[in-house]
Amino acid sequence: MRTDRLIPLVLGLALAAPTATAVPAYASMVVAPAEPGLGCGSAEVTRTLASGSAWRMCARIDPIKGLVLEQLQFRPATGARETEGWLPVVDSLYLAQLVVPYDSGAMAFNDITGYGFGDYQLLAQDDQLCPGSTLPVEQAFMFGPQLVERTIPGICLTEVADGLGWASHESNDPGDDRYVQQGRSLEISSVTKISWYEYQQKITLSDQGAITVGLGATGDLAPQEVFYPEDPTTGWPIGPDSVDPTTYATSHWHNAVYRVDFGIGSGDQQVEQWDYEQTDPLQPARLEGVGTTRTEAFQAPDDADPQTWWRVLNPTSVNRDGHPRSYEIVNEAIQNPHDALTRPKVSFTNDHACQEYASDNLNVGCPGLSVPDYVAAETAPLTDPVAWVNVGFHHIDRDEDQSPMPTHWQEFSLVPRDLLAQQATTPPERSCVNGGPVTDTGSCAAINVVPPQVVPDATPITVGTVLRTGHGAWRATRSPLSFQVQWLRDGQPIMGSHGLGHTVTTADQGHRLQVRVDASGYRLVPGTATSAELLVPSRPGPSPTTQPTTQPTTHPQPPRIAVHLGLAASRESHPRLRIRVRGRAGAATGTVVVRGPGGWKRILSLRKGQAVVLLPRAMAVRKVRVVVRYRGDERYLPTRRALRLR
Repeated sequence: MRTDRLIPLVLGLALAAPTATAVPAYASMVVAPAEPGLGCGSAEVTRTLASGSAWRMCARIDPIKGLVLEQLQFRPATGARETEGWLPVVDSLYLAQLVVPYDSGAMAFNDITGYGFGDYQLLAQDDQLCPGSTLPVEQAFMFGPQLVERTIPGICLTEVADGLGWASHESNDPGDDRYVQQGRSLEISSVTKISWYEYQQKITLSDQGAITVGLGATGDLAPQEVFYPEDPTTGWPIGPDSVDPTTYATSHWHNAVYRVDFGIGSGDQQVEQWDYEQTDPLQPARLEGVGTTRTEAFQAPDDADPQTWWRVLNPTSVNRDGHPRSYEIVNEAIQNPHDALTRPKVSFTNDHACQEYASDNLNVGCPGLSVPDYVAAETAPLTDPVAWVNVGFHHIDRDEDQSPMPTHWQEFSLVPRDLLAQQATTPPERSCVNGGPVTDTGSCAAINVVPPQVVPDATPITVGTVLRTGHGAWRATRSPLSFQVQWLRDGQPIMGSHGLGHTVTTADQGHRLQVRVDASGYRLVPGTATSAELLVPSRPGPSPTTQPTTQPTTHPQPPRIAVHLGLAASRESHPRLRIRVRGRAGAATGTVVVRGPGGWKRILSLRKGQAVVLLPRAMAVRKVRVVVRYRGDERYLPTRRALRLR
């Protein structure tokens, strides 16, 4: 990655407070990274999203390019389950040209190289422009004969809600497990005024590692008397028809060309193109995809198949599954077909320091050149690829565009493809779902849903009082949970106290006691739950009164405990399923619900902890899966188990 001439900025960041409903257990605390900084001083930005994923980068304002991001790195919420530390993904990203030709042919502008998006064109961000936090930008530029030195809040950082991030329900039964989370993103933006237009450059970094690059145009329509040559075929009537002559606004293009210098991991990168073909007319739905490594600089063909797509990958940087990490370019915008620069959806070259702008290049190393020139001049294999992405918008004016004009957007995205083995905010409960569809029910992790409670068998609490506890309630898991209990005094383990009961000793008086339950199981992510504190008085409480009382005596109910659900099936002409529910407190009571294919369902009452159900005859001749759910009773927690009949 090259170093551009950029104006330094001073950062003052405050982490957004995470919302309790959005933060999974593994992301509830933000820990400062131990890795060294990026080396860009006050331009370094690090932000951890409420969903647990994090981004860091260097954010600057260039006098000509405007907003520039460099050394973008991503850290998933799943943390060490996926990767250690930060993942480098992009070396630099910025708007390399904005070509604005008017349909009348009267004018065409190159807004980046002709005007610039920094210096005096950069607008200060106030509370109305920026709903988040602002970063001060130090500037020094000539305005006519006068040197202007100023510091303005020029960059806006806002954490935003993306709507539904993901959802997975194990069944339509509202009592079954479900996993839902809202998505979060960091928006980094600046606003520039170029004559009657005001542009917002915005780069959105999602908690899944996706990068969406957008340009929003607002402000006002171009002056009619300058741009409309009295030809209604190149414009649109605006205003009342009673005005003579009719007022027209001229249609025009916003052709944005972005420069993306990839940096996925370290080492050489590759460009891969994927094409699809329907090879069998008798199977019109069948499409065959073929990936081709492009080894030379190229421009996408003018008539590229809309199914064709490109990605940049690093063959030596692989995810936990051994797949090379990559980013796919998703560009659904239109391209201006009337200009060789803006016609291709994307072009690829190697990174060269002098190739800064998409056209009218201002770098003295290769002045005046454009992307087609860069492609033609490239002789080396593509090993350090730069993507020149064309994002067009043909603005056909309308009445509603009159002042102030509603913002219209044009954008593309860089979407991670195999950057990780699983999605970046995978909850622990789904951490073992890797390599195929979900076939088993239950959590992949020990997740506590009701903490254990500490209940004295008598009050007031004195030496000799027995404190009792249970394991708490845990989400149903794919394999049985086993528990280890540890009693705590002021947060420290009490030597030898590991049972469901603890007898108060003189050492406990005046201290706070808790119980910690550690849960684990075969191929499960272990979990821990800790009870609320219970203060043991430093001396005995008052003596019991001898006066009669009208209040009934109540005794706290001990917490419910886990139970074992046993299933056994017989493969007869009319198969039977035997169900046994039993725990340390003896046989369970209550009911079980049995579900099978096609909505088949039975509800059975337990007798001495057992029940037998006759299954449909169809289940005897094919492989089926049944799910049994125990609803729990006053002693035992609910649980469930699936069984595949073979």
